[in-house]
Amino acid sequence: MELRSTPSGERESAAAQASGLVAVVLNWNGGDETLACLRSVRASEGVDVLPLLADNGSEDGSVELALAEDPELLVQRYGSNLGYAGGNNRAVRYALSELGARWVCLLNSDVELRPDTLARLLEGAGEAADQAAPEVGAVGPCLVYAHEPEVIWACGGRVGPIFNVTQLLDHGRRRDAEHAAGAPFAVDYLPGACLLVSRAACEATGLLDEDFFCYLEDADWGLRMAGAGFRQVVVPAAEARHGLSSSTGGGYSAGRKYMTGVNSVHFLRKHPTVSGWAALFLFDLLLWPLTLVRGMLSGRTAGAVAKLRGLIDGLRGQRVDATVAARFSRRAR
Repeated sequence: MELRSTPSGERESAAAQASGLVAVVLNWNGGDETLACLRSVRASEGVDVLPLLADNGSEDGSVELALAEDPELLVQRYGSNLGYAGGNNRAVRYALSELGARWVCLLNSDVELRPDTLARLLEGAGEAADQAAPEVGAVGPCLVYAHEPEVIWACGGRVGPIFNVTQLLDHGRRRDAEHAAGAPFAVDYLPGACLLVSRAACEATGLLDEDFFCYLEDADWGLRMAGAGFRQVVVPAAEARHGLSSSTGGGYSAGRKYMTGVNSVHFLRKHPTVSGWAALFLFDLLLWPLTLVRGMLSGRTAGAVAKLRGLIDGLRGQRVDATVAARFSRRAR
């Protein structure tokens, strides 16, 4: 059941009409990270934005802390963990139908924006729209590591058969002035940690596929947007800091690797290609002993083992859900 907390209906309506931009912060026991994310949204410059906290059944008091900082914060509470896809879908529907949003920014609670991020994203969308058809349906920033902001985590993503079902673009590259000055460019998908999606793209494509629950639903959405005639664009001048999936323990955690393993199989079943299946069986399964050795040398043995378990469970028909996510949650241990 969805519960709505709107301390000021007049404020909500006026802000939405003035900006057309709603920033959805999805929270699941996010604690201080959620507070920091919301602060970064409120500190945005050059654009009017309405923050919306979408809570997936948190039990850590983070919603109450957020309201204590901003008593007029717009909040939607869900009684359980609906996953990245389910929680965001409900918030996006609300933003489009009740708030009249023209653009919706989806944010993980472990992401912090720079004051100019949203303005640069909207500017980049307009710049890209002037360059070529088809229409721009979504834009995203350059995501850098929160603990190492001079290093890029991802500038968009690619769907392809090289080593993994999907690849993060510019992963590990140094973030320098030349990179930040680059022109907007099209990608296969935008990582769900931070992306700005248009009303038109949502209406034409539909929302996130909730069967993924979390992980790879963003890549699936990217392919479906392209199929509906929309481009997804990275704006290098826009930057956001990413804390790396903290609710499931981080980028190379067992939780993330297991769930991406399961969902990689689901993704290929939904978007089957010979090269994709061949890459999964060759690189992820047949050559897995090499992955294990690399994991042992780098201290990531648990992640390597979890990825194999996820792939096998995916092939057996296992799906990611709230029970699986809770088992791997850093805060649940």
